[in-house]
Amino acid sequence: MRLRYLTIALLLACALAWAHADGIAPFAPPDGRGLAMGGSHAALTDDYTALLVNPAALAEAPKKMFVSEVGFASAGPIFDFLNIAMTGGNALTSLQNLFAKYNYKLYSGLTMPGPLSFGYVDHGLGFGVFNTSRFSLNVASASSIQVDSAEDFLLTGGYALRFDLGKGHALDAGIAAKGFVRGETLATYDILSLQSFISNPAELMTKPYNLTTGIGIDAGLRWSYEDRLAAGLVCRDLYSPALVTTYPGGISQFLGNNVAAPNPSYTYVQPNLDFGLMWKPRLGVLSQVFESLTLAMDYGDILNLFSLLPRNAILNFSVGMEARVLDILYLRAGIQEALLSAGVGIDLHAFTVNFAAFGTELGLEPGARPVYNLLMTIDFRY
Repeated sequence: MRLRYLTIALLLACALAWAHADGIAPFAPPDGRGLAMGGSHAALTDDYTALLVNPAALAEAPKKMFVSEVGFASAGPIFDFLNIAMTGGNALTSLQNLFAKYNYKLYSGLTMPGPLSFGYVDHGLGFGVFNTSRFSLNVASASSIQVDSAEDFLLTGGYALRFDLGKGHALDAGIAAKGFVRGETLATYDILSLQSFISNPAELMTKPYNLTTGIGIDAGLRWSYEDRLAAGLVCRDLYSPALVTTYPGGISQFLGNNVAAPNPSYTYVQPNLDFGLMWKPRLGVLSQVFESLTLAMDYGDILNLFSLLPRNAILNFSVGMEARVLDILYLRAGIQEALLSAGVGIDLHAFTVNFAAFGTELGLEPGARPVYNLLMTIDFRY
């Protein structure tokens, strides 16, 4: 009965928040483990990522301190851009040829999580601070080429409470509060004016600069049976109001003490409602090869189904698996947004190295505009 009432309350609160939100992109650093397994899984989180995925999982998260993370992620044909930069010649002509190769529908970017990544989790309690740097080039047509540069900072802390339901069943309820800051510069070019940016990338600092600050709340539930089966429900950004200040003169105006700040606007981060299942089967004879096997299945961004222009429902479905081998090696694979993902993790105790290859769909239908990504992170945890 308690589970039913809590679930209904969480669903109603998230639906109400979604109806009033404006759709600012969420504040979440990339997770090498999750992305290799097909994305974030609401029932799976059993480490510090519970702070970012489902605060209810803090009730089961083992004691862990993380002190730093360095990472690098590339999206799209980033190596083609590096080749153009290294070979020299007429960069604009080379870019025009590259854009034409992709029919002027191209997305490429770099994301660097860390090095600021510090926090602590321990069976019900957790806190952390993270930063992420992003740069992307989005070519929608010859007359619409968007350059985006952003820096995110996130401070979050959460608490989870466990209710023992008896006979191996447990219900965890968790909540996380957070504060966030994003500095972002957006500029739009056409194929001809792009030459000025190529010859002088620093001119991006003169483009309008948006400073977003705000606070937010995540709330989640997690039911589990022993350590074999679990179901999770989470509403990230249940209530996350934000203040956006735009400086038309760019970063120089933002940094200038003698320049009056423009009037800010008020908005919200779009809530995200996810439901997931997790199963750890008994291995039997497979225990001679694997130390553990974890399977997960989720349906994310449920409220998007009620949007005026919803994505195809299959894009919100994800599955993933993780097999632990030889104590330090993790093999991962999954499907997210109808695209395959895979990766490995190497746990060397003092630090963990994660590799992930995964796809993201920028369109509203499967295969409309897929982008393939590579990610490597090194986490220092104790």
